[in-house]
Amino acid sequence: MSYSLAIGLIWMIAVAYWVLSAWENKPTVYRANPSWRALAGVGMVWLFVLIFRAYPGFFRRPLHAPSGAAGAAGIIVCAAGVALAIWARRTLGRNRGGNPAIKVGHELGVDGPYRLVRHPIYTGILTAFAGAGIGGGQVIQLFVLGLALISLWAKLRIEEALMLRQFPQAYPEYRKRTKALIPFVP
Repeated sequence: MSYSLAIGLIWMIAVAYWVLSAWENKPTVYRANPSWRALAGVGMVWLFVLIFRAYPGFFRRPLHAPSGAAGAAGIIVCAAGVALAIWARRTLGRNRGGNPAIKVGHELGVDGPYRLVRHPIYTGILTAFAGAGIGGGQVIQLFVLGLALISLWAKLRIEEALMLRQFPQAYPEYRKRTKALIPFVP
């Protein structure tokens, strides 16, 4: 199986799980304005297209020499990231949603991967992008990882504000003992 096919299948598994599991979500009480996501997404795509069109050779430059070891490592890291994101989504149960939101009977998730980091879904997604970059080894993958990091960090800040509002005593304590994205890194 080729590297590209393996990475594509891993991402297809992630997307299929996200779509199929969305039907189980609790009703929403409050949702952050979703228009920010659409505007940010369109803005990032335009930024990417403009920069890529201006410097296509730069984005195709290799970061390292292609090798079977780099491809295998990339597949393993990508699969581990997707597995972490799926584990975190399953741990949230019916409290999950695509946009930052408060659900009916919302519970603060602190079990499973949430013992390690406050946003393990984002950690998993970023790990998966990093794995794809390890195996692909081109500047474009590093750029996409950077865009994903910026996007998820913005979403993380919105979620943090919602959780502080919903759990004014419990969430500050949780934040003190659990890092945002990487265990043991502030």
